[in-house]
Amino acid sequence: MAAAAVLAFEWLMRPSSIGAGYAPWTGYPASAHPDKIRLKHRKTDELVLHPLEYVDEKDGELVRLYADAEDILLKTPRYGTSIVCKKNGQLFGDGTFLAHKVRERADLLRDEGKLSAKAFSLDMCRHGGMTELEESSLTEGQGRALSKHKTAAVYRGYAKETEKHVLEATKKRFGHSEQPKIMNEIKGSKKENGA
Repeated sequence: MAAAAVLAFEWLMRPSSIGAGYAPWTGYPASAHPDKIRLKHRKTDELVLHPLEYVDEKDGELVRLYADAEDILLKTPRYGTSIVCKKNGQLFGDGTFLAHKVRERADLLRDEGKLSAKAFSLDMCRHGGMTELEESSLTEGQGRALSKHKTAAVYRGYAKETEKHVLEATKKRFGHSEQPKIMNEIKGSKKENGA
């Protein structure tokens, strides 16, 4: 079940795509691209190759982009062809069965004191990943390249205004804008001119 949460948060997969087998083991890593994970988004029918690592140009070091997520995938039992499936290898399907099972597991972990979140769902994981895109100040195009939303309007629907987002926008506005300098120059010149 942890793999389902990782697929939803890190790679922005819809729960229905995860349950229906659109994240196969053959895509991790992708056979033709061993440095990427290959997934498909069922709703948009979009195939995506997410890079898992890159070589830093400055020092030549290999940088793992999803180290924690990959650690979870490495611990995930291979019951079938899909990363997330039932113990008998069958898919959960594209309905709500997988989401229900994840919520049940979260409730159990909360009761055991192993989960502090008041609520937990695959939809929350995916929406949290989308919020992280926004808080990272990616352009809309960069965010859509990762999420595979076909239209800007749908993508914007996930852009939640968070306190961090507002703070970063304000800092960017005043820290990188020419306007405060120009305004100070104008005010300064008025004072100098006796205005």
